[in-house]
Amino acid sequence: MSCCPICRFLTARRASRRTVRYLPVHLPARMQAHVSRLTNTDALKSTLSKLTALIPTLLSQVVAILTRRGCDALLSMRAIPSQFRAMSSSRRAPSEPSYFVSLIFKHTKAFFAIQAVDGPGAALKDPFLKPVAEEVFELVAQRYIYFLAAMKKTEESLRRLKKGQRSTYSLFGSSSREDDARADEEKIRTQMILDVDAFGREAESLGVAVQASATYRSLAEMARSSLTDET
Repeated sequence: MSCCPICRFLTARRASRRTVRYLPVHLPARMQAHVSRLTNTDALKSTLSKLTALIPTLLSQVVAILTRRGCDALLSMRAIPSQFRAMSSSRRAPSEPSYFVSLIFKHTKAFFAIQAVDGPGAALKDPFLKPVAEEVFELVAQRYIYFLAAMKKTEESLRRLKKGQRSTYSLFGSSSREDDARADEEKIRTQMILDVDAFGREAESLGVAVQASATYRSLAEMARSSLTDET
């Protein structure tokens, strides 16, 4: 089928354009490898950036969980007064911290694989053990103060109640019971001191600057003060 010269020219021109438009670009092998490395590096940086952005949130969750476990261990301290009063008054003064103190940082140590073969946060131990332990220590110390203050308030209420009963009923042997009560209070205070000091040592073993904490200093001072108001 014949075609005019102009039509043949236009047809050839359009075909040429299509050929140029879809002509594949062949780069040298070295340049292709460089472009591939750049693409992979960018993708890796993007992925790492997204993962890094999650670290603060994840650490906050870790701190919250470990703090809750530590505060759960503290619950046992509230039973110390009743335990001492339930025992014989001839029982010697305490010389060791309560068992619960070693449980306060138990889960923190397990998480970072301290004194253990492995743990979920073992790879994070070097960069994050100290800051996590510091936050857990501070929050647990605050709860410790709360529990100790509540215990002292309860002890003071009991002392006032017993004092009122002695005033109403003048009984023989009241002086002896008062001496026993003071001895029990001193033993309880001694136990509080031992426990708070041990709590500080446990935190120090995790890299916490215990004496730099105003919260801990307040806790130590409260533990050493009288169990009740003597006025």
